[in-house]
Amino acid sequence: MSTEHPTRAGPSKRLTVLSQAERLALYGLPDFDAFQRAEYFALTGPERALAERRRGSAAQLHCMLQIGYFKAKRAFFSLSAPTVPAEDVAFLVERYFPADPVTFRPVTAYEQYSQRTEIAKLFGYRLWSATDLPALIEAAASLARRDVTPVFVLIELLAFLSAGKIIRPGYTTLQSIIGAALAAERQRLERLIEVGLDAAPRAALRNLFARDDTLSELAALKQDARNFGYRMMTAERRKRETLAPMHHAAKNLLPQLSISQQNIEYYAGLVHYYTVYDLRRMRPAQSHLYLLCYAWQRYRQLGDNLIEAFEHHLRQVQQQTKETSETAFAQARAKRQQDAPRVGRVLLLYVDETVADGTPFGAVRNQAFAILPRDALLTAGQRLSERPISQLELRWQAIDRAAARFKQNLRPLAMALEFSADPATSPWHAALCWMRETFARQQRL
Repeated sequence: MSTEHPTRAGPSKRLTVLSQAERLALYGLPDFDAFQRAEYFALTGPERALAERRRGSAAQLHCMLQIGYFKAKRAFFSLSAPTVPAEDVAFLVERYFPADPVTFRPVTAYEQYSQRTEIAKLFGYRLWSATDLPALIEAAASLARRDVTPVFVLIELLAFLSAGKIIRPGYTTLQSIIGAALAAERQRLERLIEVGLDAAPRAALRNLFARDDTLSELAALKQDARNFGYRMMTAERRKRETLAPMHHAAKNLLPQLSISQQNIEYYAGLVHYYTVYDLRRMRPAQSHLYLLCYAWQRYRQLGDNLIEAFEHHLRQVQQQTKETSETAFAQARAKRQQDAPRVGRVLLLYVDETVADGTPFGAVRNQAFAILPRDALLTAGQRLSERPISQLELRWQAIDRAAARFKQNLRPLAMALEFSADPATSPWHAALCWMRETFARQQRL
């Protein structure tokens, strides 16, 4: 169905809800194929009796057509010779008037109304009347708070009428009701915004497109980051800072507007739909509504982007430091295993019976150096005399070496985001808050 926005000015003053094809599908005569024709024009006993009570074959044929069309669309139509398919007439004449060569002719307005009333009653429906208008207006006003798209309101109004077994009114009547409901909803929101919006956020909203050199600022706010790189995330943080006062205002004001999340998203989307030039030309309250909803939604999106970036960089650091520490630990263990046999041979010199007790130590040392060179022996001896380094220690060493990445990528994101914990007494959350406070004072940990 048509998605044309209701506030966009058009050549016609009447709201466009359905496209021409959609309107024809809803309000046009059914276009039966042979199977459907046999199905809908197979009249039951009560249906045929109703038709046969009409005076004259022409009125009976007209009534049968209305019954078949009503069963298909739950609506009545003004039937005329040019509009009624000849196949429908031929089918009914052959089936119900085999000895009477009746032809289709329009009936009087009184007869048409009488047929509609009786057909509606037969199927448990009643005709639309002016007394139904207040209830439909009230329903449209309530629906507009849920979703201001005209098609949604129309579909729900049709469901409302169907539930009440009321024949739907003409398209122009529904157009008028929906248009009035949307206009009233727009006016209601604009009044609330005029009263509820403080001077500071009002000025921040105006500044987004008050001067030619700020037009690009709003356009930049609409653009998403292409990656999680330092420059991109710096731009994302700046956008979020720009929207912060407007988001704060929206957080306080939007609950007072009593509108659905669907409508908030719809109004926010209009900031993308309209150009900055369009927004500047609107009534201030109208553009403020769109921008407040946009600030509410976009601020959260930017927050999500920063969280994803934080998780991305943290995962990278965790993965790389884990791999580095595991590699270093494996290398250290391999080195110890490689040195162990030769160190053992050196130690066996002390119990080698072929070496006389009077052998000079220098000679024994030369034998040791032949097994393991002096520097290698010194390194191996120091390694064996110290406690073996654990994989955890190697991991923290790798993390220390990644400090520059923490400072450039993770620290700014941690400072920009808001954290909470469950339970609130979490020591991790307390440590994070202390870190943020320390960096906020531009102090070192």
